[in-house]
Amino acid sequence: MRSILKKVIVSGLTLFAVSGTAYASSSSEDKSGFYIVPKAVVVIGDTIMHHGHELDGDAGVGVGIDLGYSFNANYALELSATHAEADVVEDGHVTDTAKYTTYGFNAVYTRNLVGHLGFLAKLGYGWEYEKMDKLHIKETLDGVTYAVGLEYGVAENMEVVFEVEGANVTSSRGESLLFGLKYKF
Repeated sequence: MRSILKKVIVSGLTLFAVSGTAYASSSSEDKSGFYIVPKAVVVIGDTIMHHGHELDGDAGVGVGIDLGYSFNANYALELSATHAEADVVEDGHVTDTAKYTTYGFNAVYTRNLVGHLGFLAKLGYGWEYEKMDKLHIKETLDGVTYAVGLEYGVAENMEVVFEVEGANVTSSRGESLLFGLKYKF
């Protein structure tokens, strides 16, 4: 599953790089301004080695929010935050609830595909704080974050957003699926 998600993300970022600014918006209206995206988060989980012990992260759920500013129809910058919880099993027998809190700063590219449907790609830097009380793990990780997804306009200032997100951070959290509602001001 992890390799499939990586292929989807890499394919999306490649599309972003190839498409460049060749797309011209069909609307002349100003698309700049602030936006907020409350989100539901599903962490996929991953199996990693941590100080000689195998940690097997299960899928979990959480919430998140993006606060951003669009410079035009295609480019934006945003701050993001998420919190999710999932079970983690150490060496196949000790189970703990992991708490993952992330913060990030992202450059965002969006492109209209057809009608109200749009493509989005994100590239940024993030920090992850993970805590597992029973396993005595409390760590801060940081690294490059990336995401690809789709936006669908449901009203003049509102879009439904779906993203697949990853990072170059080794964590039992794994990749994330994010579902949100974008409000443009």
